[in-house]
This record gives sequence, structure tokens and C-alpha cells, in this order.
Amino acid sequence: GKGGIGKSTTSSNLSAALSQMGVKVMQIGCDPKADSTTTLVQGRIVPTILGQMDTKGYSKEAIKEVIFEGFNGVLCAEAGGPKPGSGCAGKGVAIALDLVKSHKLAEEFEIDLALYDVLGDVVCGGFAMP
Repeated sequence: GKGGIGKSTTSSNLSAALSQMGVKVMQIGCDPKADSTTTLVQGRIVPTILGQMDTKGYSKEAIKEVIFEGFNGVLCAEAGGPKPGSGCAGKGVAIALDLVKSHKLAEEFEIDLALYDVLGDVVCGGFAMP
């Protein structure tokens, strides 16, 4: 959907509410702005999975370093992406999500629900809204 309509706020509130019901949630922000989980981690902008790949590589341990515990135990991660106008955000997000999956991090952290806060207008990486 359109930017600024509350997708990230809704995602964070849903993650928080589910965690209070006993659900183990991981919220993954899939926007290059990397601000989806900000309200869950006391206003911080957390390092991104793609940024970590650039500096420390693709290892499971490197990726685990950028997964943070937020409000009420919600696990928070941001995929990250290229700067505006310098690449396809969707491809970067897809790479980050593939790493989370291939390293079986949801299983390792015993996640009941993974919530992906995706932007709705990136066609080149597979995300699009009609």
C-alpha cells in the first residue's frame, strides 16, 4: 500500500498484541527505510540484515547479530535495502528473507508467527499491490 498509511504501525501493534497473548512473534521489516520495528525497540533504528551481509558476511551468527528482542519478547529484524534510486528494494528484501529461511532462524528461535511488514509497491522484487 501507499507510504505513510500505517502499515508499520499496524504491524508493530499486531506483533505486540500477539506477544501479550503468548504468541512468540518475529517481525521482519521489508522496507529499505528499515523503520518497521522502531516502536518495538524503544525508538531505535536497528542495523539491517543486508548491511550486516556487507560488513560481516552471510553466516548464521552474523545474521543473528541483527535480530533484536523488542517489546514483550517480540524478535525484530530489518531486511534493509539499497538507497533510493540505486537498486531494486524487492531483490534486497528477497535476499534477506532467503537468509533467514536458509539459516532456519525461525525454528531456532522457536517462532510461532513471522510477521513480514512489506511495502506494497515494489514490483521488481515480487511485491506489488494491484
